[in-house]
Amino acid sequence: MVHYFINKIKRVQGRPSSCIQCGKSDLKEDAVLATTGPSEKNADYTPSVLCLSCETLMVITNNPGAVIGIHHSAGNQATVRGS
Repeated sequence: MVHYFINKIKRVQGRPSSCIQCGKSDLKEDAVLATTGPSEKNADYTPSVLCLSCETLMVITNNPGAVIGIHHSAGNQATVRGS
């Protein structure tokens, strides 16, 4: 089991090749399951990329007002720091 930590959550419109926060390329695709939608109950899966260096989760979405949900993926755990 892998335990991922999330320090910040950012919305991006496309899959980044480096982190938008720190610029490093130590990225893990879909480390956690991210969802977006009008509410937590009515949300759909959306791809995400986690920077392992600065713990920024980049959620790929074109909807700036959508609610973002973070869920464990199979065999992984995720903790949002400061929560």
